[in-house]
Amino acid sequence: MHYLPPETAQAEGRSWLVERVWPADSAPLPVEVRAAGGDDPELRAGWFHPAGEDAGDSGEGRLELLPTGEDPKLKALAETAADGVVVSHRPAKRAVVRREGTGTQFIKVVRPGRAAGILEGIRRAQAFDGPFRTPRVLASDDSTVTFEALRGTSLHEAHRFSAQDWEVAWAQVLQAWETTIQHPGELPEGTPVHDADAEIAVLRQWARNVQPVIEDFELLVDAVESAAHLLEDASTGKVVPAHRDLHDKQLMWSPDHGPGILDVDTACLAPPALDLANLRAHAHWRAQQGVWTQEQSAAVVRAINDTAYRAGVPQDTLAAYEHATLLRLGCVYAFRPRCAAHAASLRASLRSSLRG
Repeated sequence: MHYLPPETAQAEGRSWLVERVWPADSAPLPVEVRAAGGDDPELRAGWFHPAGEDAGDSGEGRLELLPTGEDPKLKALAETAADGVVVSHRPAKRAVVRREGTGTQFIKVVRPGRAAGILEGIRRAQAFDGPFRTPRVLASDDSTVTFEALRGTSLHEAHRFSAQDWEVAWAQVLQAWETTIQHPGELPEGTPVHDADAEIAVLRQWARNVQPVIEDFELLVDAVESAAHLLEDASTGKVVPAHRDLHDKQLMWSPDHGPGILDVDTACLAPPALDLANLRAHAHWRAQQGVWTQEQSAAVVRAINDTAYRAGVPQDTLAAYEHATLLRLGCVYAFRPRCAAHAASLRASLRSSLRG
């Protein structure tokens, strides 16, 4: 059974590159695709019906697309996208629209009533505002939040940096992170704590999510439980302000304005190893993907290790959180057809390291 779509799928008489697939309790699967070819390929969202799930597929499943800039669950999307460009869209969950005018804006669109959760998350992230630049909220209602774009270059796009700027950018990012945890100020009452048990729960959930799409599930479960034991045994110390999903795509840098941080609505309190391990795991993963060079990855890892030492994060604790993060990435990217082979290699290497 072809549970996942191929890298390129057909719909509406043309080819589409499958960018992202999300897990679902049952078929069809939510997908995000881009039109194949063209200088500015159109982004669409929709659903993939696995082979055998209905009578209308070709033996490899069927791709069903939502109309451009529309989603019946995201009532505000059509109006918001009318004078903007949809740059991200998880069907029935959320979308992001870029709007140009006097300045670039990004509008997050969610289900009615869900925007309050974004704003509450931003309030929890107040410790990051100052050490980092954070997007300014320009407007909001019950299903949209409009942000001013941050100036700078994404730290995901390593090819846009000179070797010197790359090291400077990461040094400034990590200094801002240190300042955040050292001088957090008074955090809002009720800020959630993401401890080792919470991280274990996330990892186990991703293992369950990925079961239908991988062949090595039983081996993955063994690796996940080994990682859980490492996290349980890790010395975590006090909890500090945390982004909880910190990686290169969430970070911006400008030589004139310094570091910026995005999507802070996941903010919480957590052991300091959590964010550092997320960053270090992604640095290794970007090299394995071929997105960064080995030299670029190594420079980031060195900077993170130095920061962990200054922050008093034990190396075995950092390694335990990094291992769990890499296992999670091996599950997340199993749902992305163009990355599935790399994800399988990552899971295999992690199992080998545990056996060693």
